[in-house]
Amino acid sequence: MPSTTRRRALQGAVALVAGFAGCSGESSSSSSHPSDPSGNVALNPESYSLRNPALAPTVWTGDRPTPEDDAERSHRRTHLFVTSPDEAATVGFADVDGADAARDFLDATDYDAATVYVEQWPVDECFAPDLCSIQWSENDVETNYSRRYRDADVACEADARDVVATLVRIPEAFDPSGVDSYGSSHGSGTCERENERIRRRRNETDGSGEGER
Repeated sequence: MPSTTRRRALQGAVALVAGFAGCSGESSSSSSHPSDPSGNVALNPESYSLRNPALAPTVWTGDRPTPEDDAERSHRRTHLFVTSPDEAATVGFADVDGADAARDFLDATDYDAATVYVEQWPVDECFAPDLCSIQWSENDVETNYSRRYRDADVACEADARDVVATLVRIPEAFDPSGVDSYGSSHGSGTCERENERIRRRRNETDGSGEGER
């Protein structure tokens, strides 16, 4: 199938968008929108994203994944934490645009005050996620994204997929060994709208929005 621009992909993606948007204009890829308004939340956190046109892992720790690992990991969402410069040194990146900047992002992190959370997952080639917020506690992490079409001059296939990896600075140094629950939601609105929804829910819960970072 020949490459198509975003404009040409729109027609072929109408059914996909309708299913994605739903009645409320929001949809979730792996969980409902963050349901617990308590705990810690960072709106528009510091982050850096990489996109891999190959359906293969983009960020890893230790040895480079084998082709067998590639096939197994590339079709599911994976997670890792970086809590120190020593751990950052073990992180590897695929040979993709922005890999050097992602390395700089890790190296510039003050691990006495922050923890880097990395998640990667396959995405439709004609779409891009924008990170809106992250919520975390001692045992769970949830991210919230806005999903948008890529720029009009980007060639893409309506039925193709890439892998996106997002590195997020959680503004707290903590031990992630107890984290055993992960969630990620993808809304069809803007981050401004998604974050306002979180602000409202937190204000309704405690009357102040306390805990927002």
